[in-house]
Amino acid sequence: MASAVLFEEEIRRGRLVAEQAAQDRNILSNKLAVQTHEALETETRFRQMADLAPVGMFHIDPTGVLVYANNDYYTMTGHPRDVAYPMSWYNVIAEIDHPVMDKEWAKLLNGKPVSFELRLTQQFVAEELVGGEKVEGFTWIIAAAYPEQAEDGTVTGILGCLTDISRQKWMEGFQTRRMLEAIELKCQQENFIDMTSHEMRNPLSAIVQCADWIVTSLLEFEGDPKNVTIPREVVDGYADAAQTVVLCAQHQKRIIDDILTLSKLDSDLLLITPIEVQPITVVQSALRMFDSQLQKSDVELRFRVDRSYQKLAVDWVKLDPSRLLQVLINLITNAIKFTQTEPQRKVTVHMAASTEPPVDKHGIEYLPRGSNRKDLSLGSAWGTGEMVYFYIEVQDTGRGLDDRERALLFKRFSQTSPRTHVQYGGSGLGLFISRELTELQGGQIGVSSQAGVGSTFAFFVRAPQSKIISPIALARIQSGGGPTTLSGKKKAVVSPAPKHVLIVEDNIVNQKVLSKQLHSAGCIVHVTNHGHEALSFFSTTRYWSGLQDTGIELSVVLMDLEMPVMDGLTCVCEIRKLQKEGMIKGHVPVIAVTANARSEQIAMAKEAGMDSVVTKPFRIPELLPEMERQVRKCREMESGRLADAVDLERSASVPPC
Repeated sequence: MASAVLFEEEIRRGRLVAEQAAQDRNILSNKLAVQTHEALETETRFRQMADLAPVGMFHIDPTGVLVYANNDYYTMTGHPRDVAYPMSWYNVIAEIDHPVMDKEWAKLLNGKPVSFELRLTQQFVAEELVGGEKVEGFTWIIAAAYPEQAEDGTVTGILGCLTDISRQKWMEGFQTRRMLEAIELKCQQENFIDMTSHEMRNPLSAIVQCADWIVTSLLEFEGDPKNVTIPREVVDGYADAAQTVVLCAQHQKRIIDDILTLSKLDSDLLLITPIEVQPITVVQSALRMFDSQLQKSDVELRFRVDRSYQKLAVDWVKLDPSRLLQVLINLITNAIKFTQTEPQRKVTVHMAASTEPPVDKHGIEYLPRGSNRKDLSLGSAWGTGEMVYFYIEVQDTGRGLDDRERALLFKRFSQTSPRTHVQYGGSGLGLFISRELTELQGGQIGVSSQAGVGSTFAFFVRAPQSKIISPIALARIQSGGGPTTLSGKKKAVVSPAPKHVLIVEDNIVNQKVLSKQLHSAGCIVHVTNHGHEALSFFSTTRYWSGLQDTGIELSVVLMDLEMPVMDGLTCVCEIRKLQKEGMIKGHVPVIAVTANARSEQIAMAKEAGMDSVVTKPFRIPELLPEMERQVRKCREMESGRLADAVDLERSASVPPC
């Protein structure tokens, strides 16, 4: 009986233990399921984090097989997603950096963490521009990786991440380039300032010495102050000194023009203004500028026009004559400079025309067009005429250039050698500017040269032919701007000059010199010191209301811009205002005579009311025709108004039918 009870108790206790074990098993199963779920959620979360991280993450086994990589890894490297053979990722590394990867992989297999930079084969390209440059190049990354190791130290895998530093690397390179360019530009500018100072001081010294010699030699002559006898050789010396002064002043002007042009090019403010011209006339006018220099240097200058010019029946075209002249004058100046010390001194200017770019003429090596230079000859202002390419070649018998010297041509502030500057002078800007100007006009420039034989510089520009002559071009013809022939003998330039001139100028020296020259040209000259005095003078002239018959005669006004009390722009505005109000009767021709040579300054002067602008320095033979043109233009305007008034009066007197 007792044993039966014990047996039942044992059975009951076993049942309880089994039930408890089952409960514990259920609890453990539930806990395991929860933990498994949490682990899966955690794994999913970390995988999502890896996929969304802005870095490339990877897991590689010891054999180099890519076990896992996130989206950024594939996007950054360009590694195919379905490729998984040993060391496949080596294909995405730039070959130049394979040695770097070999070294770092060996460290990882030895159980050492690494961090290093690599270039990938995939190119980096950004959408935006920085400083006008495309942001592109190698894809650069920083790779940081560490080895997974077993308890015995065996490497079981490699974990790591990649960070794209392409933009930073490009910016570092960009900053380095700009820094080096700035340093180089600073050195060039310092050299340029040194050369410019030298080039300005040399002719200035000659000008001062010539002037001193003239003044000193005049003091040596005594006698009747009204009748002084000067020996012929002294007069010849004076003429030679005056010619030297002119040449030195022209040299200084060329340097100033080059600096001004360079400033406009750097600021992208240089304008090309096409007008109707006859190219032969433009070239001939340039050649005449060198008469004095050719005589002094004993250099023979020839001008030839190719048959192609007549074959294409070229006459009037649309181009910017000032920019064409700037290039041509530069080349001729260089040719004379390098030829004047040679036994044979000849310079030949050859002009031709074609319907295609003449890039294969006479062995000339043309410079390729700059990628950042716009072609302004494609604008609407150039018209729709048949396009012609004008080819101009300047050949000299100078010392010529070797290969090394030719390689330095057409670069900013560059000369063929330091000896070139010492022996021949120059700022090193002329050819650089010439290249820029030809490319702006749809052309190119080049050279062919042989040391000891001579050089040939050539350029061409594009211009449409013009069938209709504009009023501006017609005015130039009527004012004597038509074709002329070259002659070896100098002829006196006779320009009809206005008789009554008002000079408005605050500089006493300029007043004195200009007044004397205009007196010599047959003008009656009045002088005022600023705009306020000029307005006061106007109230005494025949232009003033009520003084048409008794006032002082006045033909034209020459007005400076920068003056005290009242500047030139304010003064001309007041003159035009008084015209509108009727206090000044008729249109007064006013010519601005100023050193403000920038195109926007000239435009501002004309907007203020100036009829024309003559920039300093100028010569009287250049000023007188412009004065005559403005006076004639004013008279034609007055005649037109009178004719209109007569017609109106006649029509009013005719009785209606």
